[in-house]
Amino acid sequence: MTTRALLRTFAPSLILSLAICAGCGPKPPSVLLETPAELPADLGDKKLFHTPQAYIYARDELAAGEMDRMVADVASYVKRKHGRELGKGLVLIMDPKDAPIAATIEDQLILERDPSIMVTKPRHPKTVEETRSRMVDEGIPERPMVRGASLLLPGSKRRDLGLGGFNSPWAVAVPSHELAVESGVEVGVGALRKKRPDISEEQARKLAGSFSNSFAKAFEIVRPIPLFVYWAQAQSDWPDDQRREAILAFIKHVYRSNWLPVPSDDELQW
Repeated sequence: MTTRALLRTFAPSLILSLAICAGCGPKPPSVLLETPAELPADLGDKKLFHTPQAYIYARDELAAGEMDRMVADVASYVKRKHGRELGKGLVLIMDPKDAPIAATIEDQLILERDPSIMVTKPRHPKTVEETRSRMVDEGIPERPMVRGASLLLPGSKRRDLGLGGFNSPWAVAVPSHELAVESGVEVGVGALRKKRPDISEEQARKLAGSFSNSFAKAFEIVRPIPLFVYWAQAQSDWPDDQRREAILAFIKHVYRSNWLPVPSDDELQW
């Protein structure tokens, strides 16, 4: 998913936040299983929440419950649309105090295009230069944009994180709500000042802060996408075009199910 496509979720997210059920607060996972011997029970200050859907590293049970339901939704889609199983994978929930897994666009693309995962390449891949140029055009600061991104975690990166002794069919890192808020506000400030250069940094920050949860939605809504990409790339009996079409259909499903305009196929790369 490209930076431009992500940016397009910001304005509609302001409307979306008004439509979300006020009583639908976060809940802990409904079922917890024993910690497998191959995985550490703790990763820094994160705990392992082992659910029927996934192995989730989170700082608290509410964040773990949110991601457990996200994985269940993806599994339901996979079963409904493709008649297959998602399999149980690993979710690492990143928080503002964590060292970033990817700090630059280059870092992010290395993970997104890791050859051990990416059997089928996108139809419209963007270069670092193209991506960075678009970010400049939109006034998007690179660091928070990359910081809040949801990422594929290939085996080499899992080893770096201390999770190399466990083999799972997929693994992703996603932003917590707090990190999504922090990144969303920073991106919102940059985009607002690009569009309205007459307003001050302080004014833009105050405005973005008043819609912080809405700006966070742009990062939260797309969290399932790398998970599905990982799964689709692992379908060894599918030809390239079938993988591409499945990924493209899922991304569009994510946007539509959140009442957001769907970016063009070129923007989505697939």
